[in-house]
Amino acid sequence: MELFTLIHVSRNEQSIHNNFVTSLKSQILLYLSCARQLAEGLKNQGVNLHVITNEEEYLRNLMPDYPYPIIQLQFKSVVPSGVKFFSAHFKLEVITYLATLDNNYVGLIDSDVVCVNEIPYSLRTAIDKKIPLYYDITNQVGPAYGLKNIIENKEKLLLERSLGLWAGGEFIAGPPAFFKKLDTEISSIREAYFENIQGFHHQGDEMITSIAIEKLKRTESILDAGSLMIIGRFWSVKPKHYQNSIDAYHNHFLLHLPSDKRFLVNNRPTTNSAFFRHYKRYLIRKKVFRSVFSGMFPLLKYALTKVTAVSEKKLALK
Repeated sequence: MELFTLIHVSRNEQSIHNNFVTSLKSQILLYLSCARQLAEGLKNQGVNLHVITNEEEYLRNLMPDYPYPIIQLQFKSVVPSGVKFFSAHFKLEVITYLATLDNNYVGLIDSDVVCVNEIPYSLRTAIDKKIPLYYDITNQVGPAYGLKNIIENKEKLLLERSLGLWAGGEFIAGPPAFFKKLDTEISSIREAYFENIQGFHHQGDEMITSIAIEKLKRTESILDAGSLMIIGRFWSVKPKHYQNSIDAYHNHFLLHLPSDKRFLVNNRPTTNSAFFRHYKRYLIRKKVFRSVFSGMFPLLKYALTKVTAVSEKKLALK
């Protein structure tokens, strides 16, 4: 199995979204550092991670000693200026790229994921039998946005009734033939999505891929990697949905920690028990910190934005 993660660089749009990291250089470096820790963990399991980007030289200059593959793609999509998660939309072109490969089994994964266990039997079976996988997070986004709202938004593009299924963008895997079918479904609604993008509750690749996967599931066998304990997602900030304790993810292969990128970079796992022991301590510290300083966050973020803007202006004048 070969896995691919996108790090798209855009100097004028929301290239990568991360609270309290405002400069483009800091954002990209953080994501590349996450990719490095993920690549190291996956390598121990015999899995290669490839970074896909539109600016390989930029990434190489940021981290000259990055030891893993970086692939530069010439992205062709025209994403409207000013949309949220601008760069995430280019995952759709990564799907197009995966459809062209001749590998046995490939996958698209986010970089802020950590490998905490050995490859499970369920994943090995999916690879051997070429069974596509996705991560069903309907029970996470439903409480946040309202399932009725999600269904109404999806039906605007689906042009037929929807179940409201929502696929997380952090993990989609299967043989290239699956990605070719997925790409075909995406292509059929891509134009309509961008024409009506401001009217959707969500802007990003997940809207389109969720529709495409729901359509394919009506005729194809596509299994949920979450229920198979291949991947899980955990928020260290309080989410709007019910969330299991971190102990529920001890036996998962992969764990997505979207609000803890810096922790991932600074705490590369040596063993399963050590990782979770350090992460639980981190969660306690973070909870205490947020309870004491949460009221100051808006002011701190505003001040950081101003300081970064001044620094970047000075650099531009040099």
